[in-house]
Amino acid sequence: MMNFKIKSAGLAALSAAVLLTGCGKLDQNATLVTIKNGDTTDTISLGYGNFAARYQQSMYDQFLLSYYGEGMWSSDMTGSGSTMQDETKDNVLDEIENQYLAKAHAADYNVSLTDDQKKAIADAAAKFISDNPEETIKEMGATEDIVKEYLENRTYYTLVEKAAKEAADPDISEKDTWMRSFTYVLFDTNGKKDEDGNTVEYTEEEIANLKSQAEDLSKSEDFDKDAEKLGVTTSKFSYLKGEKEDDTMDMKIIKAAEKLNEGDVSSVIEIEDVGYYVLRLDKDHDEDASANKRSALQTEAFTKLLDTWKAEITWTVDEDQWKKVEFDTLFKAPEKEEEESTETTESTEATTETTTEETVEDDSEKVEETTEETTEETEETTEEQNEDSTEETAEESDAE
Repeated sequence: MMNFKIKSAGLAALSAAVLLTGCGKLDQNATLVTIKNGDTTDTISLGYGNFAARYQQSMYDQFLLSYYGEGMWSSDMTGSGSTMQDETKDNVLDEIENQYLAKAHAADYNVSLTDDQKKAIADAAAKFISDNPEETIKEMGATEDIVKEYLENRTYYTLVEKAAKEAADPDISEKDTWMRSFTYVLFDTNGKKDEDGNTVEYTEEEIANLKSQAEDLSKSEDFDKDAEKLGVTTSKFSYLKGEKEDDTMDMKIIKAAEKLNEGDVSSVIEIEDVGYYVLRLDKDHDEDASANKRSALQTEAFTKLLDTWKAEITWTVDEDQWKKVEFDTLFKAPEKEEEESTETTESTEATTETTTEETVEDDSEKVEETTEETTEETEETTEEQNEDSTEETAEESDAE
């Protein structure tokens, strides 16, 4: 089994690629996707799709191999009937299509790349190639042009997404985002676990005691303190003011919260086959929750816009070519003895400003299941916005 190092610039760093079966040679110039966009016909090469998929794979490898082992890519990890490799490749194709559409509609939002951004992208691509051994580049299917295109497409997607969300914002009213928040306690009446982990139903006396505790809490003047005394767990929940349905909370509880002012504690709310709830309204207008709701609605608007754009094109994938992309090489995280070298590389990369933050953030965030991407505040002109976005990617790339 062969080991070799991999370094990066503008892309998340790896340490080694471990050759398992060896990848078959791909025709980099073969057409993977054909797009009919009005009177225009565009194509996406197999070489580009292969690199995007292998880079995505490498991000998962770094974080998941230690948990699931080398057979994870051939396993059905989600119970969907598909292997993890096939699911990941499907997601990569979706991302490539979204990036294509964003770039195709960039002019709609006066989005373009500045000369400085183009240079930064070119420098980052060249550095990625020069920093990595030939064997690693071969396994990744990377060329300088492909890496450059990869970074450019992610940059366009980020800038267009940001601009489209801002354009959608005026249509989102305060009423659409007014979130109220409360703290609640559930006195679960569905039984308790015995020493063997089996559920044992409560006696009538025990249920009566739970109800009594709930009634005591409903009369509390210090909700948190009294809940702690009872040894019960408090949870928080936010909902849209005046909403008529909720997928995660019983509407009987929402209706009870609607009647409360800030600081008020509800009476006992009985939910059949669940238990007794008592809640305290914390905020009539939760600004943080409201901001998150606005962001979610902006994302929803952009997703609908993408669907509209997708309906306007014909996207055809050559499945025979796509089957040739296989995750037959694993990319492992840095070994302990390589940490010092990795830190030095990251320090060097800190001096290079590259593309927007989200250009390289998506892959590692999906693996780590972290929060949504962010960019710097919008400046007055499109050029300033683009330049700010360029600076942010450098910071994120360095962190990775």
